[in-house]
Amino acid sequence: MAAIAGILKQQQQESVEQMIQSLRHRGEDQCEIRQVGDLSAGVCSPSLSAERGNGLAEKDGTVVLLDGEIYNARPEGQSDADVILDLYRQHGRTFAGHLHGVFACAIYDNGELLLARDAVGVRPLYWGLAADGTLCFASEVKALVGRVESVHDLLPATSYSSRSGLAGYVVHYPDVTIPAEFEPAVAEVRKTMTAAVQRRLDDGAVGACLLSGGLDSSIIACVAAERGATDLPLITVGMDGASDVENAKIVAEHLGMEHHIHSYEPADIAELVPRAVRTLESFDEDCVSGTISNLFASGKAREFTNCILSGEGGDELFGGYHLLKDLPTEAGRLKMMHRLVEVAYNTALQRLDRAMMGNGITYRTPFIDTNVIALALQLPIRWKIHDSGQGKWIEKHILREAFKDILPDAIYRRVKLRFAAGTGTDDLMDQLAGEAMDVAELTEETRNTPGGYRLNSPKELWYYNIFKADFPDLQFEKLVGRWDPGK
Repeated sequence: MAAIAGILKQQQQESVEQMIQSLRHRGEDQCEIRQVGDLSAGVCSPSLSAERGNGLAEKDGTVVLLDGEIYNARPEGQSDADVILDLYRQHGRTFAGHLHGVFACAIYDNGELLLARDAVGVRPLYWGLAADGTLCFASEVKALVGRVESVHDLLPATSYSSRSGLAGYVVHYPDVTIPAEFEPAVAEVRKTMTAAVQRRLDDGAVGACLLSGGLDSSIIACVAAERGATDLPLITVGMDGASDVENAKIVAEHLGMEHHIHSYEPADIAELVPRAVRTLESFDEDCVSGTISNLFASGKAREFTNCILSGEGGDELFGGYHLLKDLPTEAGRLKMMHRLVEVAYNTALQRLDRAMMGNGITYRTPFIDTNVIALALQLPIRWKIHDSGQGKWIEKHILREAFKDILPDAIYRRVKLRFAAGTGTDDLMDQLAGEAMDVAELTEETRNTPGGYRLNSPKELWYYNIFKADFPDLQFEKLVGRWDPGK
């Protein structure tokens, strides 16, 4: 929803203005810089709805800066930042565990700066120390380049205090009913997901829905239509004839909703690669490929709105990745699912965040709803990854069954494809890398980076070289995450 940045040092408004300027793509409509005590800080945000506010609240010398959206119940007239301020007054440093939503926030109170990030890490937040020990923080790494000697990403379910340092917090998930039998559990998934979509539609800010033609985005589109949002444009991107494009057409026709397809060519992708790496702030080959497709999608969505629905999160929570099927035990699958959720903050979610906000598009993710997470984490693994017999495993089984009656049959039965594969982008990247650089540059010596990463392909070396031009310090390289646990 916004960009936040600050420096815990008096009279640093000019520096904060520069930091915010580098993040203006995250929200160009409203920008405000504040000096409160020793804190110079700013926020820039898009205009979404009066209910959300602009991500800033101040009362009695305490100031809150917020990137995100909060879905806690609140008195009429309270903004999201106001809700955070109230919970901080009630619970102190552990306030974040009581928030429902996605957020990265900063609270300044009586000389102490407190940073916090949501339990999954949907919204980004980085902090670092300058040479003189001054504390700086920002929504994206690019705002900290040249300002800090050490930089860290704030981990999910974590807070940082300028006085006492890092600490985790316990997430107070809502009580959810986990039925003992499969069919009642299917109904509970349907009810919980539908409510999550509705919560994100309630303020009227959503103006489009991303539609890849995969199971997750199709469910979101179908539920939105079922809840009366049939006027939302559906946005699809991909190469001509790509699997995602053809399947998205099936969904759009099924729903009778306005459908906009942005087709791109190899030359368009090659031109976008440098921007994708810089926007993403990573060189991981899987993340970069997905970022390219998402940048095209957010650019197309920008023609209609500054707020969209996205199906991100379904794979991590409901067992969508094919590698899970290859594991021989339920315990192994559960462990890997936990691992995929743990790394999502600087892989899948970083890709979504940077690519959407890179074009000023606020993204709302019903799958990453507090109630949905509480339910999904407690569902039996065999209901997610289902053995249909004869060695054939079905991913996201319970999710498919929950929405079977409103999905086109081809989508209900569709096997998962990664976003970049479904759009046709993956197939081109090695070819484009060969045109952009000498693939012989990838040698056993150049495969290993100073930060300890092993580059997997010529295209990843291509991305790495682009990355280092903008983020030359080793500390920034060490923030890069790996999507595929096997790499």
